[in-house]
Amino acid sequence: MSIDLHTHSINSDGTLKPKEILELAASLQLEAISITDHEYLTELDNSTDVKVINGVEVSANWYSLETENKYAGVHLLVYFINKLDPLNIKLEEVRRQKVERNYKVLENLRSIDIDIKNSELDLFETKVPGRPHIAKLMVEKNYVSSISEAFIKYLGNGKIEDLNSHQLDIREVIDLAKQSQSLIFLAHPHTLMSNNDSSKRNNWVNSQFSNYLKDLKSFGIDGVEVYYPGYSPSTRDRLLSLLSDNDLMASGGSDFHGENKPNNLLGIGYENNPIKVPSNLLYEMEDAHAKL
Repeated sequence: MSIDLHTHSINSDGTLKPKEILELAASLQLEAISITDHEYLTELDNSTDVKVINGVEVSANWYSLETENKYAGVHLLVYFINKLDPLNIKLEEVRRQKVERNYKVLENLRSIDIDIKNSELDLFETKVPGRPHIAKLMVEKNYVSSISEAFIKYLGNGKIEDLNSHQLDIREVIDLAKQSQSLIFLAHPHTLMSNNDSSKRNNWVNSQFSNYLKDLKSFGIDGVEVYYPGYSPSTRDRLLSLLSDNDLMASGGSDFHGENKPNNLLGIGYENNPIKVPSNLLYEMEDAHAKL
């Protein structure tokens, strides 16, 4: 059996309701899932045999990294978080700031004749509107042909101003997660190495990435998402070797978004290169969490 510890529901930028994700996971005979909505803790009643790990994905501001490379992005997956924990309480403020960030992005888009009104974004059925919702509006209004094109041309890191104005400093996120007795993992680590055209997928696990990982270890992260759609076996092996050298854990997930990423399947990722995240990774995480 396998697990999927990185999924998104309609509460952020996915298209399925949390219950629908859980039912799909049960039909796929996944052992465990985590619904890791952006800046929002999705809780749900579980009537299936699938284990549910409370999680959330948080965008963080790593100033020195983003000064060095404005296209880089840092997302942290926080596991075993609860409703009354310090981090979750802080995320209420982050969500409010994210709404203001969205409006600033729309204002910047309007300055280059991409006319999307704030009220159009407000119509989405979600707890946390974000860039994917803006991208969907851009597609609907024929400014771009796809969500991917919207990010490549306009909405990716380094493409437009005010994208990160809502983000907490990475050390604050990690500190609040530690106060919450949660585990912190670096999501889709290749985004630390992004460039102007796209995220680097070839030979990005290099000495520079190794140095970033050492910094993150010193900040207090517990592990890295090693099993991720598109990662080759050799990339996973290099990551696992680095984690062993730095005494960090591994996690994995599909980054499932439903129809917003139609070729990316729950528990599988891309069909031609399935991730099959091993269950023993969760057992190691549970053991580590029990010691907090």
